[in-house]
Amino acid sequence: MGKNTSWVHGNAVTVESPENLAREGHYGWGADMLIQPGKASWFHIPLPTPVIVNDTRTSLHRVFLLFKSEWGSILSLHVYDGSSKPQEFNDLLLQGEHRLAQDAENTFILDKPHTVVWGIGISFHFVANIGLDNSVPPARLIVGAAGGEFQS
Repeated sequence: MGKNTSWVHGNAVTVESPENLAREGHYGWGADMLIQPGKASWFHIPLPTPVIVNDTRTSLHRVFLLFKSEWGSILSLHVYDGSSKPQEFNDLLLQGEHRLAQDAENTFILDKPHTVVWGIGISFHFVANIGLDNSVPPARLIVGAAGGEFQS
């Protein structure tokens, strides 16, 4: 049984609700977004997916999202295989710097290995803080990379 970890650079991320952003930036070091106070968006990032290795379908065991957030939080992360959703991670409150190493805040272990059929995508919901006196700055979300661990 072989292990394969596949990564994609953070500047591959796409935004579902760009009207809620104050800025969308893609740079050599990653994606850097400013989300308006009190607003939210789903973000999507495709993973390079080794579907079949040596005539055997691979299985996905965990995914990674290397990120940094300021003035906002990731509340949900969903894993897709084509149009199907093998796992949701909800009721999260992920904040802070998690771009530089794998840790408990940026590593998501599937309840059971998922046999890959098409291709894996990660979708995550980010919500900006809201200020009662409107003095809260836009939330900042930086995505450095995303990955998945597969076995065949």
